[in-house]
Amino acid sequence: MYKIVNGIEKIDKKDLVLVTEEDRKTRCHAKKIKMRQCVKDIGKYCFPLRTVEKWNALNNEVVSAHNVHNCKKKLDKWRHGDRTL
Repeated sequence: MYKIVNGIEKIDKKDLVLVTEEDRKTRCHAKKIKMRQCVKDIGKYCFPLRTVEKWNALNNEVVSAHNVHNCKKKLDKWRHGDRTL
């Protein structure tokens, strides 16, 4: 999901997810994704919609990493209980 949001993966983001530019009123980060509404099962179980909730639960440190390697390192720390980074 990091590669899709940051434009590293060359796909059209508008077809898959909508990146919102909301002000941070709660604990969300600047790259929060809004889920699209799907009616058919093929849309409900595709990769982007399965990962949106997990992506939005991450903190700003993980999401705003400078590259994929740093994102993975911070994600591993975040997953294993070091939620403060």
